[in-house]
Amino acid sequence: MSKNTLRWIIALMSVALMGLVAFQLYWIDAVIEVNQERFRKDVQTALTNAVDKLERQEAMLVAFDNFNSNIKFRSVTPMAPGNVRYIESTYKKWEVKSGEEPVEASQKVKKLPYSVQYQFESNEGDNIYVVQDTSVLVVPSSPGDGFSGFTFTSEIGDSTHFAVGQYKKTIQKAAQKTEMIQVALHELLFEKPTISNRIDPHQLDSLLASELENKGINTEYDYSIVDEESGKIVLASTNYQPKTRRHTEFRASLFPNDLLGEGSTLLISFPNQKSFLLQKIWTSMASSAVLLVTIIFCFGYAVQTIIKQKKISEIKNDFINNMTHEFKTPISTVALACEALQDEQVAVQPTFQKRYLKIISEENKRLGLQVEKVLQMAALDRKDFKLKLESVDINDLIEKAIDNVALQVQKRNGTIATEMKANPAKILGDQMHLTNIIHNLLDNANKYSPEDPEILVKTSNSKNGIVITVEDHGLGMSKESAQKIFDRFYRVPTGNLHDVKGFGLGLAYVKTMVEAHGGTIEVKSELKKGSTFEIHLPYGNEA
Repeated sequence: MSKNTLRWIIALMSVALMGLVAFQLYWIDAVIEVNQERFRKDVQTALTNAVDKLERQEAMLVAFDNFNSNIKFRSVTPMAPGNVRYIESTYKKWEVKSGEEPVEASQKVKKLPYSVQYQFESNEGDNIYVVQDTSVLVVPSSPGDGFSGFTFTSEIGDSTHFAVGQYKKTIQKAAQKTEMIQVALHELLFEKPTISNRIDPHQLDSLLASELENKGINTEYDYSIVDEESGKIVLASTNYQPKTRRHTEFRASLFPNDLLGEGSTLLISFPNQKSFLLQKIWTSMASSAVLLVTIIFCFGYAVQTIIKQKKISEIKNDFINNMTHEFKTPISTVALACEALQDEQVAVQPTFQKRYLKIISEENKRLGLQVEKVLQMAALDRKDFKLKLESVDINDLIEKAIDNVALQVQKRNGTIATEMKANPAKILGDQMHLTNIIHNLLDNANKYSPEDPEILVKTSNSKNGIVITVEDHGLGMSKESAQKIFDRFYRVPTGNLHDVKGFGLGLAYVKTMVEAHGGTIEVKSELKKGSTFEIHLPYGNEA
């Protein structure tokens, strides 16, 4: 897969991810908005219902207060048809003087074969209540005016089955009902006490709580009643904060059907409105958040895997190229030696035969070592190895390793200096692997020093072990390369030239073995100034 193809794939995946995230965020915002709108409608409906019930309860209380009216019948007697004076039903006490027609109206009742006269006792001392059908007629009566009673003649009709008692009962009910309604209406329409006297705070709070609960709103709330003209707070709940009044969006007019009297507004606020709304949709929010996090994680993991596979592919190709170069030289050398041995002139000269056979043997060993390195790293990768721990003197081990590579360094006019200050210098470790660690570091310092290598090896003691330092003044490396230097098959780039031999396995092996001994390794490097490798190895039980 080419780099451009990889970039296009990652770009398309990124666009798809951003679109999905944007859609999820839009959906979450829509859910919140719908929930808020539903909450506003439910609260407003609850307020309207509470105000309506409050007004109806007031009407019922006024009606019950006037239910026990003192309207009574004094007598029911037949009378001859005649002229009758009457007043239209009204709550207002019309004044009628003795011997005069009623102020409101008079009417002549036609002669009927049957009629009934009704007289009522006064309900308020000097008033006489008269019933006409379903209306109550009120006429004041003063002592000495000759109005010991007031008569009313009602048409009975031609029915011979008319029962006077039944008619009296009907008229009595009508009188009581009419008077009660008229008095109640008068109080409701014209006699309006102040809001503070009309509303019981406990009753209002109970109504609000009930209506809100019916709408599924069971969070804390505060309310207040504000006079519309003065703007002052007439009544408020215990925890009401005046500063929240300006931001209160839920309000309803109290007693909207009043004809007269002061206008008031009921305000309600919810201190925990946001948390309540979030609580109602937390399941959707949480599931959406989990989905988003999962998608983002999978996207990141997929991109990381693609990039990693791309790097592995590049490393594999580099490894194959390096292995080809490493194997090509000894194979070519062996091929040339075999071809020379087949020459008749060489065959008769034992000296040349021995020389070429030695070359074949050395190159064969070289091939074997290269193969062994690859197999060794495979075993290390599977952790299919076991350390043979024994007491090892680090200073002596380093001196022997230097002797093995000194000839190669000297061929390039290089030097290896030492500063062995570790005392005690013994640790518990595997001598073979520790030797390979030092050998790989020295070989690495020699290979990446372009000319006249200068290598310094130092040992010192730390609190818990020994510190081994290998310094060179070679090519050095960038910070990016320093972070990858211990990866398998990674080799520091040197351009298109294959002038540095190896598979990129040496430092990976070093790090694996150091960690297997319970130690750590660090590298400090700067381009064109060289590198410093520092190893910390614990004493074990040899301290």
